Parts: sequence; C-alpha cells; structure tokens
Amino acid sequence: MTKAVAERMVKSFLDLFVLSLLNDGAKHGYELMRELKVRTETRIGAGTLYPLLYELEERQLVSAEWMSPTRRSRRVYRITEKGSKHMEQGFRGITRLLPKPGAGVNPGPGPSP
Repeated sequence: MTKAVAERMVKSFLDLFVLSLLNDGAKHGYELMRELKVRTETRIGAGTLYPLLYELEERQLVSAEWMSPTRRSRRVYRITEKGSKHMEQGFRGITRLLPKPGAGVNPGPGPSP
C-alpha cells in the first residue's frame, strides 16, 4: 500500500482510529496525535483532531474532562459505551466491504472502446 493510500484510509476512518486508541485507555489530544503518527505513520494535526474530538463528544461517543496533573491543564478523553459500539460496528462494516484474501477485486466495467 502506498503512503498516499494509507493516509487517505486513516483520514477517512479517523473517528474509528481515535476511538480504537481511546479503547486502550484515556488520553489527551497530544497523546492521540503521537499515537496516530506512530501506529499509522500519518500526521494528524490539531486542526483536524480537535474538531473531531468535539464532534465525538457531542455525539456522546467520547467523554472529556479537564485534568491538571502539573501546572498545565489538559482535556482527557475516554471512550463511552456508545463509542465502543460505534467503533465495533464501524470496523465490522469495513471488514464486510473488503474482499476476502485471494478473492481478487473486481474493479467494475472499464471504459468503453
């Protein structure tokens, strides 16, 4: 898979990737950006991640609270039960869409001669 295809997949399903990371435990935004970079080799900026986190919170897929472990406050995100169900359904749906190994992909009809 090329880097461009991998980046497009990550960005297309970013909500599921974020929920999956939160399924491993609560994290703040910068931790999520770092983990996404390490696991997917795709850089997700704050301008993409934070609006998504706010949307996920509005949809009650994550919950958030302000924490102050040191002098700097951070908003820590946790996946909710509703978020876990959404993540499972999303990954199940992706799996159904993917061809079975060895089955090949039918690209559909080609251009007319």
